[in-house]
Amino acid sequence: MPNFIKHFLDDRQFKVRLGSTLSDSFQQEMGVPQGSILSPVLFSLKINSIVKCLMQNVDSSLYVDDFLISYSSKKMSIVERKLQNCLKKLEVWCSENGFKFSQAKTVCVHFSRHRGLNPDPVLILNNGQLPVKEEAKFLGLIFDRKLSFIPHLKYLKEKCSKALNLLRVVANRDWGGDRTVLLRLYRSLIRSKLDYGCFIYGAARPSYLKMLDPVANQGLRLALGAFRTSPVDSLYAEAGEPPLQLRREKLALQYAVRLSQYENNPTYQDVFNPKFVSLFERKPNAIPSFGIRIKPLLAEINFDRQAILNKIIPKAPPWSGQCPHIDWSLSKMKKGETSPEIYLSKFKEIMHYHRHYKDIYTDGSKVDETVAAAAISEEFVCSSRLADRSSVFSAEVRAVQLALEIVKQSEGDSFIIFSDSKSCLQALSQTDPDNPLVASVLKKYHLVTRKYDKTIDFCWVPSHIGIPGNERVDREAKEALSSDDIIPDMVASDVKCSINSVIKSKHQNLFDALASNKLKDIQPQILQTALPSSLSRRDEVVITRAKIGHSHLTHSFLLKGEDPPECVGCQCPCTIAHILIHCVDFLHIRTKYFNVTCMQELFSSVSLCDIIKYLKEINLYNKF
Repeated sequence: MPNFIKHFLDDRQFKVRLGSTLSDSFQQEMGVPQGSILSPVLFSLKINSIVKCLMQNVDSSLYVDDFLISYSSKKMSIVERKLQNCLKKLEVWCSENGFKFSQAKTVCVHFSRHRGLNPDPVLILNNGQLPVKEEAKFLGLIFDRKLSFIPHLKYLKEKCSKALNLLRVVANRDWGGDRTVLLRLYRSLIRSKLDYGCFIYGAARPSYLKMLDPVANQGLRLALGAFRTSPVDSLYAEAGEPPLQLRREKLALQYAVRLSQYENNPTYQDVFNPKFVSLFERKPNAIPSFGIRIKPLLAEINFDRQAILNKIIPKAPPWSGQCPHIDWSLSKMKKGETSPEIYLSKFKEIMHYHRHYKDIYTDGSKVDETVAAAAISEEFVCSSRLADRSSVFSAEVRAVQLALEIVKQSEGDSFIIFSDSKSCLQALSQTDPDNPLVASVLKKYHLVTRKYDKTIDFCWVPSHIGIPGNERVDREAKEALSSDDIIPDMVASDVKCSINSVIKSKHQNLFDALASNKLKDIQPQILQTALPSSLSRRDEVVITRAKIGHSHLTHSFLLKGEDPPECVGCQCPCTIAHILIHCVDFLHIRTKYFNVTCMQELFSSVSLCDIIKYLKEINLYNKF
């Protein structure tokens, strides 16, 4: 291996191509060849030792070639001495390992909230003084010296504004894309930028964070085709999107829950055992750390950190483990097009082929938040109830774990385990699964097969086709839902459902608290409504504006500074509800398409195409 790596790096030459023209050959004096799969691995292995040359109590962060060191003290002289000694050691390390620090990209930032005279540090690197900046970008986030994150918020707003221009191009109300496509573009082009690092810059003041709200509002307005005066709450409710503040809370919760399965992560203690709690309690105006901010949010989802399974990196390499043998022969037939008799016939063929095997059946069951798993054989029946709010996938994996326990206790050498969960068996066929529960089951599978010299095969079977063992284990799993024997362990990914439920509930409560909202009268529940594919982009815009209650006809006076419009025949305020429901001038035309008394009944029982036809016949379609 060392000889291979040596020849891989030695005597490397490269050329630059512009069109069809190639430059002269140049010798690569340092670095690794670009474009090679091996290059990032070699670079990471080489640079990882840089953190070992730092002094004690000096914090560092390394991500590929982005390196950061920091030190905190009340006296600047101590900070200078500590960091300068580290810089000298880094210079020695670079000369020994063939690295160079970029003079243009290496800067110093003095973080301090003191309002008095604060001298900046003087640091020397490679015989040159490091410039002291007011702000610096690290991994895509701009950190200013006051940690207000205002420069990053302005940068983010400008970056998203450019993406909004792309959305404007394809969101034309006459020939633009449909709502589904435009919302996907909004989420990929704009929301993704707002999401990145939001639980970091979310520490900014709420008044500062509000500068991002117009960006998201405009993106949703373009995607939905809503009128400019449409209420912001209606935009989020119609798109099924939570406001940015709830979105940041959701992503922060997901990060904390994902972090809970890595106890060796450097940020684990800072998040779940934060420092200076009493200090921030005495200073309510001070912005607390992430661990303190996330604590009440974790309490809202009833999060139990001790119940989360830790993800353990296996000692053996992934390729050394042998994947279980899984029989997928029954999955080749589509269940909706195959009769149970054919399935049973094929199942008997599998049983005949495995006539010397002992069969075990597994199943998982979930009713509301209660989850249970079961595994049965001719001799044993094992069942257990899982922690509430666990997923059906976790129940199916737990059932396989119970089946392996049956194999361990049973006499015989050959076993076949039947499961009706494709996702579970597909996860077991991975060599390096991310799910710690699946990794635990695979570890137990290798233990049972090697230590006890057992042969174990798996087979997928469709559910509810009359297989006796499968029907029996289904009943056992449902009976286990009322069991008191509960496995407290839980997978971090199963908490996502609780997070989504809490965030959705908070969004719904905000929507319900609105004093007057035209969309709430039509659609009390928040959800992303799917419009028929037969509607054109212009039709979608008209329907959206009709539901929200704001259109060019009824609300353009707000932009022009004019008086509210009135219905000519009725001499009453011209509103969308009046045009669609109450106006007597259009009664004879309206009865041809629908006859309803309120807007909620109109959009719940009347075809959207009929509403479009009605608006076209009264010549108001183009005025929306």
